[in-house]
Amino acid sequence: MSQHHVTTRVPDDLYEAIERIQETERTDRSTAVKRLIERGVEEWQLDSAVQQYRDGEVSLGKAADIAEVSHWRLLDLLESRGVEMNYDESDLEADIAAVRDE
Repeated sequence: MSQHHVTTRVPDDLYEAIERIQETERTDRSTAVKRLIERGVEEWQLDSAVQQYRDGEVSLGKAADIAEVSHWRLLDLLESRGVEMNYDESDLEADIAAVRDE
C-alpha cells in the first residue's frame, strides 16, 4: 500500500493534545496523528452511513459497505443510536420471494 505525506496547521490546543496522546501511547508524533486520523475517518464513515440509512438514501447493506463494517455491527450501531429499521412488509415479501426462487 502506498502512503502519502499530509501536512496541516493546527491550533496550539490541538497540538498540545496530540503531544499528550503521543506521550501516553509512547509513540512518535507521526504514528499518533495517523492513528487519530484513522479513528476520525472510521467515525465519519459510521456517522455518514447511519445518516444515509436514517434518511432512506441507502439500504442496510450499502450502509454497512459505506461504514466498512458487517451488517451485524451496523445493526448494533443503528440500535444504539435509536435508528429505526427501514424495513416494511413489502421488503419482507420481496425477501421471502427471493428465498423461494433460490
